[in-house]
Amino acid sequence: MSKNNQPAFLLVCGETTGAPMDPEYVKRSAPIAMQTGLMPIAIGEVGNQVEVLEGELPEGVGFVAIEQFPSMDALKEFYHSEQYQSAIPFRKDSFKINFLAAVDGLSQADLEARAKAAAELVE
Repeated sequence: MSKNNQPAFLLVCGETTGAPMDPEYVKRSAPIAMQTGLMPIAIGEVGNQVEVLEGELPEGVGFVAIEQFPSMDALKEFYHSEQYQSAIPFRKDSFKINFLAAVDGLSQADLEARAKAAAELVE
């Protein structure tokens, strides 16, 4: 975690092509993913493990994944690294990214403050 214990999350929405993953993608992306603390949180296929409760996903989205990093700096280090950028061409035959979104998480202190405020509202 960062100095503020504030994680960051990468929201990935895309579609698979049915082609097998090129092993070169994993070879290039896995070391920097491990180095920067990437932790897969969730992945699911739209219509099976992913249920849209309100609104619509962009057309063509077939899967959603959430990955956690210790901080926004770590997330950006991963994404902008030479290692990851060199891996991107090797994933393009297997899946297409509709969008990637980086989201700041809440620190433990923020979570506790929000929980306390919510509890006070229902009392």
